[in-house]
Amino acid sequence: MNQGLVTEIVNSAMGQAAGQDGHRIQWVNDWSAHLDPLLSNAMLDMGFPWLQPDCKQNPDNFRCANFHFSDPMFEMLVLLFIDKSRPLRFREDADIIGKTLCRPKGYYTHDLDKDGRNWLADGKIKLEQPVSVADCFEMLTAGQVDAVALNEFTGRKAVKDLGLQARVDVVQSRPLSIEGLHVVVHKSHPDAEALLDTINTGLGDIKGNGVYQDIIDRHMSQILSEL
Repeated sequence: MNQGLVTEIVNSAMGQAAGQDGHRIQWVNDWSAHLDPLLSNAMLDMGFPWLQPDCKQNPDNFRCANFHFSDPMFEMLVLLFIDKSRPLRFREDADIIGKTLCRPKGYYTHDLDKDGRNWLADGKIKLEQPVSVADCFEMLTAGQVDAVALNEFTGRKAVKDLGLQARVDVVQSRPLSIEGLHVVVHKSHPDAEALLDTINTGLGDIKGNGVYQDIIDRHMSQILSEL
């Protein structure tokens, strides 16, 4: 495929709302530069894909304070990956209190505190943050952590690449969280509201005419065939 899933959704939504000549997607291979200075100085109008922190609970979070978020372009499950020899019950948040989770350094952690969960903020769990995803799974199989917390695609791909299918399982009872991938617009952009309205309108249109579901079906079939 020529485009990633979210890129194709954004491209289709913008094409629907603004016309194919009304937008251009530019790849910037420097993630740290997206929010600042590129978006903060209106060098680019919109950026994606970004997770939205719990802005109700943490309005002073940098992203919450400075950016508008579109409707989610795509939502992904964040799952707990466990050692089959050490089953983990997860039917309610209280089941995780006292456990040790693993997620690589630099990955988001807001889902561990959102909606009043406050696992990290109140020291209810321990979070190990090694350098890589592979390090997390090594810690899991060594019995050093109770679970690895990753989105389903990153986690399942790692399990396959590391040859751990016979050793590692997913907690099936519920996801840890559901995280949306959004387009963001800096609040200082002179056309911020119009840009946000354009992408949301286009997204709604492609959901209504079936294009969105076609994109999801094609990409998910490809992704799942590789896991």
